Amino acid sequence: MKKKLLVAAMLAAGTGMAHAQSSVSIYGLIDLGLTYYSNAVKTGGGGASLLRMDSGIAQGSRIGFKGTEDLGGGLNAFFTLETGFGADDGSLGQGGLLFGRQSFVGLGSKDWGSVSVGRQYDFMANLGGQYAMGALSPAGSFGWGLHADAAHGTALNNHIYAGDRTNNSIKYNSAKYSGFSFGAMYGFGEVAGDNTANRTLSATGQYDNGPFSSALAYTDIKNATGTASTRMYGLGARYQIGAFTPFGVITQVKNTGTNAKATTYELGTVYALTALWDLAAAYQFQKRNQGVGNAQALVATVDYKISKRTDLYLGAVYDRDKGYNAYPVFGGGIQSSTGNQTGVRLGMRHRF
Repeated sequence: MKKKLLVAAMLAAGTGMAHAQSSVSIYGLIDLGLTYYSNAVKTGGGGASLLRMDSGIAQGSRIGFKGTEDLGGGLNAFFTLETGFGADDGSLGQGGLLFGRQSFVGLGSKDWGSVSVGRQYDFMANLGGQYAMGALSPAGSFGWGLHADAAHGTALNNHIYAGDRTNNSIKYNSAKYSGFSFGAMYGFGEVAGDNTANRTLSATGQYDNGPFSSALAYTDIKNATGTASTRMYGLGARYQIGAFTPFGVITQVKNTGTNAKATTYELGTVYALTALWDLAAAYQFQKRNQGVGNAQALVATVDYKISKRTDLYLGAVYDRDKGYNAYPVFGGGIQSSTGNQTGVRLGMRHRF
């Protein structure tokens, strides 16, 4: 009798486990290589060429954990924890945060979409991830040199490189309906007595139909006092024509407190030369108001796929800035001592 009860209990447990299937995976990426910069600023002034080892140019080096659990009825629970690091020296990225890239948990439905909470990207990242040179090729940071403010910080950054990692946020992504999808995000400022201070709003709409894809995105970030916003608007598209995939992005960033504004245009294409070789090139132009000079860049890459997870790439960028010193790599590159700068990169990228 005891044996029968034990067998019944095991069968019941097995049935429950089959109903609520779950999985957890570890993933990551290491991007490392040598980068040459012309006109790099020297200590004490002036410029000189510089050759150095850089991590995370094509893509930021990272390690992450993802998990899903089937809750039944088409509903699932999921999470992502992801940290960035410097492969050249082992340092933590994102200011030393343990999970500085992403940290969120949520519920999803194949019919209704998903809702997640935590530290997440705003929807401007959708444009960069799908319609810009920096993500469609191993150009990476070489493709984001114009996407920064006058002092090479982030006040007029259009966020299409990696969006804005928004803390304390709740995010909704819809399912697709005849090719259309949409999303919305709210980031709590969490300032007592002021619901607008540090608050973030973001939204997107996207349409996919075979070889064609296009999306709109909007993000509004209030300052620490809630008195002004940085507002971002973007439109991106791509279309696959045989071996060619032309793409384009237009973004505009405006600070409502200072009225400073930057509009950036990008147009390029990826060409699949063979199953193993990809070529890509893009032209970028940034127009600024308030008498600040315009900027432009030419970016090109050659990518060789050793396997599905590993590739070798060569990238080059030429930046020319008529208002400020050139800055070819957003978020960690080398500032030029003049308005012109060239960067050349030989790198290796491995995903696991």
